[in-house]
Formats: sequence, C-alpha cells, structure tokens
Amino acid sequence: MAVIAVIVVLLIVFAWFLWPSNDARPARRPEIDEAELEAAERDVQEAADEESVRDWGPGSGQKPPP
Repeated sequence: MAVIAVIVVLLIVFAWFLWPSNDARPARRPEIDEAELEAAERDVQEAADEESVRDWGPGSGQKPPP
C-alpha cells in the first residue's frame, strides 16, 4: 500500500513540474523602430548594386559602408 502511495505522490510531483505556468511566457522582444526598419528596406530596394547593401553588422567582419 505504501508503494502505491509513493508512486501517486511521485506522479503528482512530476505533473506539477510539467504543468505550464504564467511565468513560462516567452520573453518580450525589444521594441522595433518601424521608421528605421522602413528606411533600411527602402535603402536596399533603391540600391544601385548588390555590393552597396552588403551585410556589415556585428560578426560579418566588414566595416560599415562610407
């Protein structure tokens, strides 16, 4: 009888750990500057050639275009 009680308690504890909580919500994304995003998209669409809009951000190993 004690073995059954231990198994039931373990199942309840296991279910408690797996139960979703309000704290498990995904982290909020930082606010996006819509005007800056639209300006960047416009720059890419109006670029004269592909070379002028290459990635120059962190980790790309390239310096920003002049």
